[in-house]
Amino acid sequence: MRLVAYRSSDVSLLTGYRLPGELLGVRPAGWSDAAEPHRIADPWARRDERLYVVRDVAYVRYTDIDWASGRARLEIGPRERAQPTEGDGAGPEHAEDLLAELVDAAVTHGRCVLNLRRLHGWVTPAAGPPLAPLRAAGFVWEAVVPRGCRYEGNEVEREMWGLVAHG
Repeated sequence: MRLVAYRSSDVSLLTGYRLPGELLGVRPAGWSDAAEPHRIADPWARRDERLYVVRDVAYVRYTDIDWASGRARLEIGPRERAQPTEGDGAGPEHAEDLLAELVDAAVTHGRCVLNLRRLHGWVTPAAGPPLAPLRAAGFVWEAVVPRGCRYEGNEVEREMWGLVAHG
């Protein structure tokens, strides 16, 4: 799986039923189609940001990049069909493998191409994101922010997950 530069023809990847800013922004369980889909901001609006895509699969965004210290916040937004669902034919195991490949590609790109040593991101446990792909890539839980975001009309905690590349 390879990350490539974002082009305007990839705009459909930027909108989806996911929580804003999530490390692995999969559709939360029970998320209604009546809810407003999330759209990430104009990719050319900020200098401390890099946006890439895996064509027709997902976007990968590195934000709040600190080039001097080699760190950034990571957001991954898989397209709906790339996410685990019941009865999708390929099975949730296949979709989970795809998510693991996607997280691994984002980490590899961040380390090898952007020369970042630390990647971190937000996880909202109430939304039930798959954590196995994050753990497999080396992400670990770091901190909890009580009432860190709103989910289903309630203030819920958000967790910070991160990894530091040694060597």
